Amino acid sequence: MIVRAIFCFLLAVPAAAQDVIPRAVPMERQPFPVAEGIGITRFADSSLIKHPTGIAVTKSGKLLAIQSNTHFRPDDYEGAETDQIFWIRDTDGDGVADTRSLFFDGNLVATMDIAVHPESGAIYVATRNEIIRLWDDNRDGVADEDRTERRIVFLETEGNYPHNGISGLAFDDLGNLIFGVGENLGAAYTIIGGRKTKISDEGEGGNIWWAEADGGSLRRFATGFWNPFGVCHAPGGFIFATDNDPSSRPPSRLHFVVYGGDYGYQYRYGRSGHHPFIAWDGELPGTMPMLHGTGEAPCDVFYANGALYVAAWADRRIERYRLQWNGCGFSTEQEILVRSEGDFRPVAFAAADDGSLYCSDWVKSDYQLHGEGAIWKITGWAATHSPMPEAEARIPLMKADSSQEVYWENPWLAPALIRALGEADRDAAAIEAEPDPHRRTLRLLAARKEDPEDLEGIAGVALKDRDPTVQLLGLKWISDLKLSDHRDAVEAMAADPPSPKLFLAAITALARIDGKPVGDKEVQKLVAEQLRQADAGPAVRAAAFEVLAEREKYLSPGDLRELYKTGDEELQIKVMLTLLSHPEREASLAFANEVLENSESPERVKRYAREVIGSGAMVVENSGDRPAVDDVTGWIEYIGAIAEPDGDVVARQDHGRLVFHRHCASCHQSGGFGKQGGPDLSTIYERGRAHIVSSIVDPGSEVAPQFEPWKIVLTDGTEKVGFLHGQKGKTSFFTDISGNEFQANYDEIVDRSRIPVSLMPPGLFLQMSDGEISDLLFWLSGSE
Repeated sequence: MIVRAIFCFLLAVPAAAQDVIPRAVPMERQPFPVAEGIGITRFADSSLIKHPTGIAVTKSGKLLAIQSNTHFRPDDYEGAETDQIFWIRDTDGDGVADTRSLFFDGNLVATMDIAVHPESGAIYVATRNEIIRLWDDNRDGVADEDRTERRIVFLETEGNYPHNGISGLAFDDLGNLIFGVGENLGAAYTIIGGRKTKISDEGEGGNIWWAEADGGSLRRFATGFWNPFGVCHAPGGFIFATDNDPSSRPPSRLHFVVYGGDYGYQYRYGRSGHHPFIAWDGELPGTMPMLHGTGEAPCDVFYANGALYVAAWADRRIERYRLQWNGCGFSTEQEILVRSEGDFRPVAFAAADDGSLYCSDWVKSDYQLHGEGAIWKITGWAATHSPMPEAEARIPLMKADSSQEVYWENPWLAPALIRALGEADRDAAAIEAEPDPHRRTLRLLAARKEDPEDLEGIAGVALKDRDPTVQLLGLKWISDLKLSDHRDAVEAMAADPPSPKLFLAAITALARIDGKPVGDKEVQKLVAEQLRQADAGPAVRAAAFEVLAEREKYLSPGDLRELYKTGDEELQIKVMLTLLSHPEREASLAFANEVLENSESPERVKRYAREVIGSGAMVVENSGDRPAVDDVTGWIEYIGAIAEPDGDVVARQDHGRLVFHRHCASCHQSGGFGKQGGPDLSTIYERGRAHIVSSIVDPGSEVAPQFEPWKIVLTDGTEKVGFLHGQKGKTSFFTDISGNEFQANYDEIVDRSRIPVSLMPPGLFLQMSDGEISDLLFWLSGSE
């Protein structure tokens, strides 16, 4: 109780007072250096700072740290009611902080970042909804009361999730302000800058914004992010950002941010990131690739000496990326500098006066306040100095010459090319005359930029293009802007789809025109409605089958027979997989038996038919003593030992796929099959085999933000548990572990609290044999 008593004393005395607090017992399993020459020591522990988010060093050398007291605050939390900013320092010169004093505590809620203006020395603070400017002109370590400037920028919205609003503060070479705003759960917003500049939007995903130092002249700098939590600037006008969550499209992203760039993500088209209108790594023309993948849940990004430093929160490590300029953009490779096997959750960086690097540490994986925190001091971290290109090198990124081939080929130059083409491409005939399909897509995007409402009818021309990508971008244009004049053309494509992807895109565009939501669940319902149509033709039914999840709800065994007759081997396999969970069990068994008895049925298809009738499980003896349930390292080694690299690749892939359907598909999807409860596993292979094993063995070790379980209690006493996936007005939308949706109005909720564990119980994998585990991992890992 000594620490608590001193903390209460601090709040009772004038703000300039200091508190000297006994040091806590050092944490076990501390972070350790991985790269040669790196050193890391704890500068401050939880007796001085709890739940730190942003940190910064002032022009007078003071280390300021945000202590969060509001981020998922438990009812019994005993700290201050709002967030606080402390000055943390070492008064006896032993290299460890021993004193803190209160710098500012002016009604801060969900405070994410703090940064110091390079010229004026003003301290900028980002809360979820506001950027505040503070001053300490007399350098006494206390913010000047008479110079507190609220709402330099303000985010007006009903969205209230704490860490997907404003964050990521940085300044360019001229001292202008750059910052990130997250996807805001798709909620409508108006962002208000200085001199009452207002920009409104909703559902488009995260953005990076630019404004003058006082918030004036606010404008959108780039779009298409999930949550650009960390933003930094390098000399010459180069901007970089982390994207805090990959949804179901790992890895998380590190970005080189180009003015006018579209980085591909739009929240309105679903959290999973799998909709054809969404790009994650430049898959769609005109969208930007990531600079590099990062560790899970990257927070801050910091620039120094030609390298970027990333705090990978969930993977408990600090990464370095040395930048190589290639004339139009950058390339890089990942280096791990520091990592931990225990409680270490790095958040933000600040350069110390002595050349070392401070790093704030949330400590635990709980988003809810837990009473822990730390700041670490890292030495030997700086890369050998590698200067950035001169500012002139950015000219091609800002002003394009369409006569040069490089502008048509290099994705980093696409935003400049699209701006340059401008007026020249508002002629549909000129676009149609372009022989190269990639160039047609870029000319189409230029026409859209100049004429977003499509007064010239060019989007409709794109639907008739001979290239499917041009058609897709035409549909996306119509969908994004809800261009109702093209309804007839979109309906025609939906009725006779050239491909499953274009069918899904057309159905989405029609829903947008009608003002309907088009998230993952909503689109699936729209596809199912098409299947229910009595007059749906074979092309529609085949396309809908490919893009529809939970097909067994909408297709009878008779419908599946018709599809089976016209399908190739892969489609026939998918028909069998649908029978696995079909409610009409007797008809499904009869169908599967017919396939088995037919001598012309492919052998691979028969494997899945056997699974339908219950004779497909392979009996495999376990190879030896199994590790403990929570021994992740032991299980990685054990599974490596039982792997069969020389086995029949196709047979193992098929078996792994079937194991997924036996043990995982009740909560997860992969390849369009299974329930939309937990994370989609279609691209989990991108995280690597070790991550897959860790996720199965210890599912609660890292829980992505969109899969944080919540418990809500309603006024009628009902309790429900699920994942929060959207907000609109006073209504919150949830999905339970089985993929079932429910919603709750704010006025009906008595209590809402986060459950600090995964809804996937540990130990489920123990129901599987060694062979099942091995082949499941073989399949999920994308092994060829």
